[in-house]
Order: sequence, then structure tokens, then C-alpha cells
Amino acid sequence: MTGLEKIKAKIEEQSRENCERIYAETNLKIKKMIAEAREEGNRRACEIVGAAQREADKKNAVSKSTAESITRNRYLEIRNAILNDIISAAYLSIDKFTDEEYFDMIFSLCKKNIQPGECTMYMNGYDLSRLPESFESRINESLYETASVTLSKKAADIENGFILDYGSITVNCTLKSVFDENMEELKDMLSKELFS
Repeated sequence: MTGLEKIKAKIEEQSRENCERIYAETNLKIKKMIAEAREEGNRRACEIVGAAQREADKKNAVSKSTAESITRNRYLEIRNAILNDIISAAYLSIDKFTDEEYFDMIFSLCKKNIQPGECTMYMNGYDLSRLPESFESRINESLYETASVTLSKKAADIENGFILDYGSITVNCTLKSVFDENMEELKDMLSKELFS
């Protein structure tokens, strides 16, 4: 081999070694870039999945809360409707009372609502027509000396119950008024009986 051939061979070998070295370095850089890209991709994917999971959890919590609220409200509506139906049925059942039962209830209601002083009791025409003879005296005998009731012979335009008129004060004791006034208490009492 001549000197020129040796130099040429040496240059080719150095060139080949440089190419192999550059190829190896490039290969390493590519592998490193791929690894870094994969790592960054995995990190971003985890962030995206985590964010999506948090958003899904939040939406599930809101959906669950909304469903529970709707269910609770529907339950309360149904329960309230049941209580209203029972109270309405109780009110309507008063029409089925015997005269004795009805006037015993009126007597108790009067004693509970009477105030000191003189008053006039007004009832509807139907109640006046079936009123026991001794009803007025029975009421007055049961009252304190500071109270007295005079039963008006004039019929009042009311469905049932009575009105006590003290002149400047009127006490509405119609049964509708009594039921309405005590509605929440009645509902509480029925709720305890039915739903506890």
C-alpha cells in the first residue's frame, strides 16, 4: 500500500468512525428526546385525567345532591298532601257528628276561647235550630264570674262553629278558622304519628 493509499484509508477510517460516533450520539439524543417526550406526555396525560376525574367527581356530587334535593322535596310534597287530606277529612267528618258530639265540641271550644267580660255568641241558622235548650246556661255555669255569654237568636253567616263578639273585639271560632289557626300544630302532631 502506498503512502497515498494509507492516508486515504486513514481518512476513510476516521470519517467512518466520525460517522459512527455522530450516528451513535444522534441516536442517543433521539432516544433521550423520545423518553422525555414520553415522560412529558405521561405527565400531561395524568394531569388531564386528574382534571377530568375531578370535574366528573364534582358533576357527580352536584347530580347526587340535586337528585337528593328533588327526592326530598317530592317526599315533603307528598307528605304534606297526605297531611292536608287527613286534616280535610277530619274537618269534613264534623258534619257526621251527632248533635250531642257537635255541641260538646262547641262547648269545649267556647270554654277554651272565652275571655273575661260579656260577649254575644253568634251561630249559623242550622246550629241554632238544633241547639240543646240548656246550652247557654251550661256555658255560663262553666265560666268564671268575670265572663258571661249571651246567645244571639240572630243567625250568623258562617258555616259552623261560632263567633264571640265583645263589642270592640271579635273572636272567630268558626271551625275553619280553628283548623287554619292550628294547621301547623295539627300537621306536626300527625307527622309524629304517621312518619316517625
